[in-house]
Amino acid sequence: MPRSRPGPSARRPPTPAHPGPRRGSALLAGAALAGIAAWITAACSTPSSGVDGGDLLGVFERDAGARAASADAGQARQAAAQKDAGARAAGSAGAAAAKPPKPPEARPPSEGSCVAEQGEPRRELRKTIGRPPCRGAQVLETRDAEGSPRYACVIAPSGVETRAPLPLLVFFHAEHDNPTAVDKETGLRKLAATWNLTGDPAHAGFIILAPQGRAFKNPTQSERERGSKTYTPMSPFDAEFTGDGNVDVATADTFVDQLLEKKLVDRRRIYAVGASYGGHMAATYAMIRADRVAAFATFGSGAPPATWACPGPPPPAMAIYRACDDLFPCDSVERWLRARDAQSAQTAFLRLDEGDRDEPHCALRNRCSAKKGAINHARWPKSREPDLLRFLAGHTLAVSAGITTPAETAPGRAP
Repeated sequence: MPRSRPGPSARRPPTPAHPGPRRGSALLAGAALAGIAAWITAACSTPSSGVDGGDLLGVFERDAGARAASADAGQARQAAAQKDAGARAAGSAGAAAAKPPKPPEARPPSEGSCVAEQGEPRRELRKTIGRPPCRGAQVLETRDAEGSPRYACVIAPSGVETRAPLPLLVFFHAEHDNPTAVDKETGLRKLAATWNLTGDPAHAGFIILAPQGRAFKNPTQSERERGSKTYTPMSPFDAEFTGDGNVDVATADTFVDQLLEKKLVDRRRIYAVGASYGGHMAATYAMIRADRVAAFATFGSGAPPATWACPGPPPPAMAIYRACDDLFPCDSVERWLRARDAQSAQTAFLRLDEGDRDEPHCALRNRCSAKKGAINHARWPKSREPDLLRFLAGHTLAVSAGITTPAETAPGRAP
């Protein structure tokens, strides 16, 4: 089970002034349903100052530089992680698709824009990307405000019309991928056929919408700084510009609206998911469209450029990351998680080793080579997708399940 940042009802000690990696591994598989209930209860809560010190929900307790200060403590955490991994492996596959025990607590949608406008739009393209070869999927088409043809692949379970409205996962691919990554890298298509995010047998399954990014001509300053001598990754989506004219946000809106108009999507259950720089876009889209997206999840991604500007907390999030990652290092991801804690944002997390097992602390520098970190970064955690889906199932928006027409969109939203 992923570790979560609970609310006041969860009794937690004060967060240290200089928090470090989170303590504890993960809840035992036998406590999976209890973990979901904790997420649901804390959906609109803030981090508390009163939790039992033995709680395994993950408290930052030391700065990243002091991870190896206690060999005995490290061995104890490692043993706990191994015990948890064994318990998880012993669980039945059928339990993975279990529906939530009760309806989730709905989050009121934010009104208007809750993201501070910053950055400049990226307009220089290296090339125009053509239609993606998504097999067994419908391909949606549009043209963005810059004049570029845009595409998205839609993967829906069989009999979607009779099951609708269904939850929607908007999947933003990584910089080295395209929408076909849903099939090449993940197991989400198979899970989408039967996984119940709603708790209602009549609405089992979910729809995946995978927008295609763009090929920009030059990397941004942050991308250059993050890159290496041999490789500078470039985001396929413009997550650094957070103004009303962001064509990637507007393009995602267009595709979501097309599905809403067909009455296929449950507006209460729209989620954003992304890998690497696609995770930046998932977080940015969820915050800019906090009136539309119930929650988001990222893998191998750090803090997005977007800055939350509303009084309340940003949308709930789940961060899945590797203890050894060359592009988005573990300690940088955890700085983002601590920043979300300061915003009273509900956040669940999974810190993984190279085998998708829970890792009790970030990898030491001398045990995380550039080659190993690059391989880990590119490996989507397929075996932990049930944890991701359970987290998303615990969050909805307090809106009607019906469609939203362009005239009902928030002021300033691109059509």
